[in-house]
Amino acid sequence: MKDLGPLQYFLGLEVQITSTGTLLHQHKYTQEVISLADLQSGNYVLTPLEQVSQFMQAPRHLHLAAVCRIVRYLKGTSTRGLFFPKESSLQLVGYSDADWAECADTRRSVTGWCMFLGNALISWKSKKQDRVSKSSTESEYRAMSSACFEITWLRGLLGELGFPQLHSTPLHADNTSAIQIAANPVFRERTKHIEVDCHSIRESFDRHVITLPHISTKHQTADIFTKALSRHRYQFLVDKLMLLDPPASI
Repeated sequence: MKDLGPLQYFLGLEVQITSTGTLLHQHKYTQEVISLADLQSGNYVLTPLEQVSQFMQAPRHLHLAAVCRIVRYLKGTSTRGLFFPKESSLQLVGYSDADWAECADTRRSVTGWCMFLGNALISWKSKKQDRVSKSSTESEYRAMSSACFEITWLRGLLGELGFPQLHSTPLHADNTSAIQIAANPVFRERTKHIEVDCHSIRESFDRHVITLPHISTKHQTADIFTKALSRHRYQFLVDKLMLLDPPASI
């Protein structure tokens, strides 16, 4: 057995360990993508565009233009990565959000959530919902349900790793109506069209697996996973996700 020193590169991830924490980024891989797209001499942009993975089965020239913009964004942020602070708590915290009927073609909403262990981002999701929601409350409730499943899984995993969650996990949401539906045991007529499995969030709330604190839309971290944002709003949420550039930011 040979000691190769501190970890620096693993499965495409570059690791920078400092006195304040650990930074993970993919600078080398990003440079390969930029070279493959032949955009080495192109200017970088400050924000990405819409998701394009949903169009992989039938891509068009418009989608290629969107991909090129994403690559140009990567060019300016190739060393930006996830920062895991050394002095961080082990409390699991979640944020859940959704747009409503944002897709002009299908009118489906997009679920977005992210999970933090202390101040460190460890899990996230951005996915179009599989059916049309009849209200913003319904779309937010579906997003909360999806986030609740992830919280349940992460709590089990952390327990097996020796970091049991002794307190309820806060799941922050900005829709007061959706929060009230989850916290209210009364089954109302207007919620009958929501699938039964979505109401598992109510069971998790009753069993004190989660709490549902309200958060203002302005400070909703998961907003970045639901739609395209302005440059200033995007950068504000990127900073909240602890996506940093080395070394000055660390």
